[in-house]
Amino acid sequence: MISQIDQTIYRLNNLDKLQEKLNFQHGGKKLQHGSDDSVLFGRITSAEGKIRTYEGIKTQIERTQVQNNTADAAMGSMIEALRTVKSELMKANTSTTNDENLKAIAVNINGIRENLFTLVNTNTEGEYVFAGSDSSIKPFVKDANGNITYEGDNRLRKVAVEEGSYRERGVNGFDVMFFTSSSATKGDVLSFSANDRILDQNGNEWVLNSPTNDTLTKMNKDGTATTETLAVTAPVAPDTNYSVTLPNTDGTSFEAKTNIFDLLQDIVNTLNMKDENGNAITRDEVMQKLSTQIENIDKSFDSVNISHADLGAKNKVFENSLDLMTSKITQYKILETNLSSSDYTELALQAKSLELTYAAMYSTVMRTQELSLVNYMK
Repeated sequence: MISQIDQTIYRLNNLDKLQEKLNFQHGGKKLQHGSDDSVLFGRITSAEGKIRTYEGIKTQIERTQVQNNTADAAMGSMIEALRTVKSELMKANTSTTNDENLKAIAVNINGIRENLFTLVNTNTEGEYVFAGSDSSIKPFVKDANGNITYEGDNRLRKVAVEEGSYRERGVNGFDVMFFTSSSATKGDVLSFSANDRILDQNGNEWVLNSPTNDTLTKMNKDGTATTETLAVTAPVAPDTNYSVTLPNTDGTSFEAKTNIFDLLQDIVNTLNMKDENGNAITRDEVMQKLSTQIENIDKSFDSVNISHADLGAKNKVFENSLDLMTSKITQYKILETNLSSSDYTELALQAKSLELTYAAMYSTVMRTQELSLVNYMK
């Protein structure tokens, strides 16, 4: 008798637990505890993990898009500024433009140079968009003499566009405010000025040692010097360019990058009828210099346009990746909902079955009470 009562209590406890589980599932979730169905719990957890991962990637892509769109707008303004410079130089390079007009054009181009300085230091969400791999540093700085130098590097930050897949973001200062003034491949001679920045085929920078200017030293990515050097030949008057013979190794390719800010400053000096040292020059020398500078402005304009197109292509990659991430998040949310949500039709059937089981159990209890010893003696 006692054993039967214990069994009845045990069964009632199990029914109470099932009732508690059904009450929980009526709240919308299928599993109250992971142990209820370990396989299903694993699938739900996996889907939730994918959602968190893809939402994190989506957030990064959205932030990157803001930065890339800001960079795109800035580069559009740079192109318009350089187009204005080209137009002004065409007016200056005529015999009908007098000395006063040249100086007026110089003032205008100097103002454009200042506007470009602001554009290349564009900052959004606390990051400089043209700084290279370290977006926390101001990419272009100006010294007391008005000289503008690039403090960033020749690398780009990478942003996740998929699990384990990354793409380079934006463009750097070398892309937007430098043009290739000369280039050379293995065994050839590269000609460059003292102010040019020298880059090899791998994006490494080679720095001209100062003050002797007789060696190019390869730099590490962190800006420290390596032990690799190349001997430099000094310029022979009237030439002002240095030269270096490249290693006779397959794949070797060097470029001399000229700072567009330096070019604009040279143009301003020329229009003010002065050389780089502030000495007066003749009208004929002005026209001769302007011809070369117009060619270089054309190179600058083409270089910035190419970089702008490259930026547009990268922006498109991130746009497509954002669409893909949004789609994947939606699909995994649907999957997670389908896996974890209660089936109310099944719950209704289980609840009805539980009700009948409870009724049967209580009926059994009532009959058991009628079999007590007192009733038996009667």
